[in-house]
Amino acid sequence: MTEPDQSALPSLLKAALGESYTIEGEIGRGGMGVVYRARDERLHRRVAVKALPPELAFQREIRERFTREAQTAARLAHPHIVPIHDVGEGNGVVYFVMGLIEGESLAARI
Repeated sequence: MTEPDQSALPSLLKAALGESYTIEGEIGRGGMGVVYRARDERLHRRVAVKALPPELAFQREIRERFTREAQTAARLAHPHIVPIHDVGEGNGVVYFVMGLIEGESLAARI
């Protein structure tokens, strides 16, 4: 099975999210995922959606680590930790939905 290229991620993610979330644009990317600004259509709020790039989503160990990251963060409640609202998988995409923090990145701030 061939892996989809990274440019396919936004359309694969939109299909995986269904009508629950609307992707508004990419915020950033790192070693473990791409983060998008989105709208939670059920609760009428802005959120961030982090998704594994297609080239990583096919690797079981990385998928498990990504899911553990969401599960671990979801167990924590602290004003300085972004809350996790949802986690899911579909169309070969693994993602989690979290609170959206507006502003510059920590790297830009430093």
